[in-house]
Amino acid sequence: MSKKKERTFVSEHNALLPLPPIVSPLTSPFPIQLVNGGTVNLATIDACLRCHCDIVSLSAVINWSATFSPPSSVSTSSLLNTPGYADVTFEFLRNGIVIYRVTQTSVQKGMPLNQPAVLFTLAIPTYEIASMLFLDLTPIRYSGHPEPNVYTLRATNISLIPPQISIVGGATTTAEVGAVTFILNL
Repeated sequence: MSKKKERTFVSEHNALLPLPPIVSPLTSPFPIQLVNGGTVNLATIDACLRCHCDIVSLSAVINWSATFSPPSSVSTSSLLNTPGYADVTFEFLRNGIVIYRVTQTSVQKGMPLNQPAVLFTLAIPTYEIASMLFLDLTPIRYSGHPEPNVYTLRATNISLIPPQISIVGGATTTAEVGAVTFILNL
């Protein structure tokens, strides 16, 4: 019985980040900004293979955050009527074609139930972890010369909805990505 060797490719973007602040303004320390309506490539693995593979295992862990901020130009407090939220779709692509996706939502915390509104004076970050696992069953053929197979992890369909407040002025929602691990196993 012959045993095949397992090959692993890893792409990590882990940086030593400062601790989140404990005094105002409370913001996320994550370095990669997510823009409303935008798309951001988070990691890429170029698996130029010299073998035939029937299954490719892809996994990823994405640390991300959303920060909900009151208007900065208003010196008085405002009432939070409806919490904000952020939607982000994380996708695996093979050679530019989407093969798997997961959508995750981060909702503003701190809105008690059965109360019409709460005081909104400080930025409120929330932290999320998206975990993805996918088996790509599309066979990779080897025809005597290595063919590139580029796997990409990206964030797309980014929707940043600001909190609704009681006064004129714009509350904001921002989103950021921190540490990312993307693993391909053959």
